[in-house]
Amino acid sequence: MKSGTRIILISLLVVLAIPISSALAQESGPIYIVQPGDTLIYIAAVFGTTVEALADANGIEDPSLLIPGTELIIPGYEDISGVLTFYGVDFGENLFSLSLRYRISIDGLARLNRLVNPGQLYAGQPLIVPEKDEAASEIPNVSLHLPILGESKLEMAVRAGINPWSLSPLSGGGIRSWIVPGVPVVTPGGDGWSGALPSPYIEASINPLLTVQGRTTVFRVAINGSGWLSGRLSDRQLHFFPHDGGYVALQGIHAMQNLGLYNCELDLYSTEGGELIYSFSQPVRVLDGGYGFENINGVPAETVDPEVTGPERAMVEALLAEATQEKQWEGTFQYPSDYYTESFVSIYGTRRSYNWGAFDFYHTGLDLYGSIGLPILAPAPGRVVFAGPLIVRGNATYIDHGWGVYSGYFHQSKIFVSVGDWVETGQVIGEVGNTGRSTGPHMHWEIWVGGVPVNPLEWVENGFP
Repeated sequence: MKSGTRIILISLLVVLAIPISSALAQESGPIYIVQPGDTLIYIAAVFGTTVEALADANGIEDPSLLIPGTELIIPGYEDISGVLTFYGVDFGENLFSLSLRYRISIDGLARLNRLVNPGQLYAGQPLIVPEKDEAASEIPNVSLHLPILGESKLEMAVRAGINPWSLSPLSGGGIRSWIVPGVPVVTPGGDGWSGALPSPYIEASINPLLTVQGRTTVFRVAINGSGWLSGRLSDRQLHFFPHDGGYVALQGIHAMQNLGLYNCELDLYSTEGGELIYSFSQPVRVLDGGYGFENINGVPAETVDPEVTGPERAMVEALLAEATQEKQWEGTFQYPSDYYTESFVSIYGTRRSYNWGAFDFYHTGLDLYGSIGLPILAPAPGRVVFAGPLIVRGNATYIDHGWGVYSGYFHQSKIFVSVGDWVETGQVIGEVGNTGRSTGPHMHWEIWVGGVPVNPLEWVENGFP
């Protein structure tokens, strides 16, 4: 073979090795970078297009040959530019604030994600957004302001010290000559940004964004100036406390909470007069905790009698509903035992059937191994709010650790503390027993947060808040 022929063949092979999409792609539209495992069918489904349209827009002759790293133009969005990626919506964000962040129209963002209800996004919701180059993707330097009832556009501008012609409604599609009380308007400039939340909000967050059955959720809010906060997660009142220059609220998610979306409301009140300044609402999604099932047989019949369990549960819930002002712990909680904490008799959250009944119960705590007489230790500082006998829980103790966080200890053979006593970490508060709804000696340990029992293990493994 002549050398000239070899050069032509080698050049041809090099050209064929280049992804066809790079050479023949259409000139405009957002780009998606192919990931390992992607197929054109999957990509078409994600972006609401067809395999044929994708192949045509990118000059792909064989749809089965898709190389990771290939840049594909997504047809049908010629008015959108940038590299498409997935983004989890933060608490306090909506389509309006995200349109500012990513320099894309509200309509374009809604179309790109095929949103059925674009009016409200839930925290943690995965969205497709167009990332641009580093300079273009910086968060815009803007400020959000709230009009007051009866206030004109000019009056608001004078109050806020801004140019009235710079006011642009965050909720609209262009500048209007009127403003609506409670609907934020945006102006250029400013020294802070908190999504769709207006000044004086500096920060608003939920951790984790996607809440889980039986886990603790942390709410953080920082404001610029005076005011006080309140809020609700579904039917649970959020109690905010000052912390690190902002405010923190802790709330447990019930282990048997139905899966789905629940409204989270954040209310800001004025310090003087207690008037509501701003109310923000956003759905929060509850995910499955992945709990199993177990049968517990041989427990006393009265301990599963609804006429007994109902009133006792109501009494405990009322007792642990208060959120005292002082946070008494630092860092993680300790195990309430020095004995065998690497495996457990029964873990938190399992759905339970007692005496071959229905799975109407769940395990509200963590069962640790222990024989009668072994000491029970306080896992963190706090004040005793209950110490005495109960039918279901047996000899029980509850300790208040502040901010709506309580710990509980069941089935004790002996109780060494009384209501009102202050206890320190590691102090012996009782001894392991077999009283109440129990089939053998062990220590049942609970942690309650915001009136809900949560998995104690997360408090041993993580420092809250």
